[in-house]
Amino acid sequence: MRVACFFFPHFVVQVEVRDNDSLSGKPIIIGGLPYERKAVYDASKEALACGVRQGMPLREAYALCPQGVFLPLDEGKYADAFTTVLTMLANYSPVVEAGTAGSAFIDLSYECPDYSGVLQFVEEVRQIIEKRLQLHPFVSVASNKFVAWAASRVAGSGKVMVITGREGKNFLKDLPVCLLPASSRTLERLELLGIYRIGQLARLSLAAVSLEFGNEGKRLWELSNGIDESRLVPWSQVPMLKEQIYFEPAAETIGQVLASGGELLNRLSQQLKERWQCCLRLTISMHFSNDHIAQRVFHLKEATSSRETMLRHLKQYLESARFT
Repeated sequence: MRVACFFFPHFVVQVEVRDNDSLSGKPIIIGGLPYERKAVYDASKEALACGVRQGMPLREAYALCPQGVFLPLDEGKYADAFTTVLTMLANYSPVVEAGTAGSAFIDLSYECPDYSGVLQFVEEVRQIIEKRLQLHPFVSVASNKFVAWAASRVAGSGKVMVITGREGKNFLKDLPVCLLPASSRTLERLELLGIYRIGQLARLSLAAVSLEFGNEGKRLWELSNGIDESRLVPWSQVPMLKEQIYFEPAAETIGQVLASGGELLNRLSQQLKERWQCCLRLTISMHFSNDHIAQRVFHLKEATSSRETMLRHLKQYLESARFT
């Protein structure tokens, strides 16, 4: 497989500047007005230089950057802009996947026989996007999704970074371990173990990592070694987001399950918001040590991306269900 990743850093800021060029070069803070009890959704590099960070209260952002331009969050506009990007990419590849945080993947397996041809092709697509959409992606090409995704984060603008299959592991080794799709709990444990770079994890044995972190550790070890066999999911299909957690040893109380479920829903909620999407169906599946499987499907009355709404359904289910 050969994959290209188009990553649009601070996508919503790019959209706002494109639609109003008078904002170019100004400290932009998106999320609402300074007095609103909301959080910063995104910010321009000028605002970040003042200490503004995603997720901080808007009032705190104003204290750090009173000269900032505060804009409301217009999710509909950003969703339309991202759909336009995906539609354009679909003109150049039979398979396009909508990633998170303003990123998209395209399948290049059928385009060119070698990397030199791929580089020229992807560079042309990048230039077309910049010219027609006035958006500026970081673009990378690699032999699998994770390496392409990681490379796009450091590719820089105005060029295409190419990582061949043999270069994947070596490329990843100096990148921060936080780029791995690990839970916050696992990242904390890795830090406690003194593992800060992907290469440090890759040098450990698979057995040792699996023993310490279970199935999640096995997946992270594979990714850190440049191994990713996941396929692209066409964006035109109805997307299904999935998160899972393993208890080692097995959880014994509803409180444990609810706490971990809240963490999973937090991740799913964040993914929905990054994609500017909402969900209408929530499926909960639990696998027990006696091989029993309990599953419940909730059809929500209103589409939502709220962690609290989804967590309420999970809590009601756990408190009323009987497991044998």
